[in-house]
Amino acid sequence: MEFEAGAALASVLGPAPVGEPASNGGPQAEFHVTDRISLLKTLKNALNADIPPTVWACLWLSDIDKLKELVDVAKRQPVVYQGYFKSVESEAKIVQKCEVYRLPCVLII
Repeated sequence: MEFEAGAALASVLGPAPVGEPASNGGPQAEFHVTDRISLLKTLKNALNADIPPTVWACLWLSDIDKLKELVDVAKRQPVVYQGYFKSVESEAKIVQKCEVYRLPCVLII
């Protein structure tokens, strides 16, 4: 596998090759793909609204071709996607809230 300086490598899994920055390997590489960054900026501008954090995280790691399709439709129907993204956050509950249960504390001397 060859690496070009400054190339964004979206499909690489595992550690970065020796001598390469960590951003060239593993899932963190997705955060350096210029096409993805551009698509997400376009989506945010098209919706002109905050995107819920769970949805935002999923979009960062989504299939790039599916993201392109989503952005194209969202530019034409922003209100539909605003509602959809809100429902994903509130109804799908991808990230469940954790309740912390306190156990009785026993002091042993």
